[in-house]
Amino acid sequence: MERERDRRGRRRRPDQGRGLRPLHPLLPEQWISRALRVAMAEEDWERFEALVRQVAAGAPTQARAYGLTISHLI
Repeated sequence: MERERDRRGRRRRPDQGRGLRPLHPLLPEQWISRALRVAMAEEDWERFEALVRQVAAGAPTQARAYGLTISHLI
């Protein structure tokens, strides 16, 4: 049985997936991920981070904790 090779010449098993594994869990169906750059006073950041810490235990990732916090604030 001959094994297939990828474009770099590495051997691939038939059951081996393509590409890299995702590092983060899939987003819920109605969620969208976007990059956001925000500037504010240091004391406001401290208050925001305190709010994020309250949410973080129930969120699977730090990014989702930020998103849940922002959603709650708006």
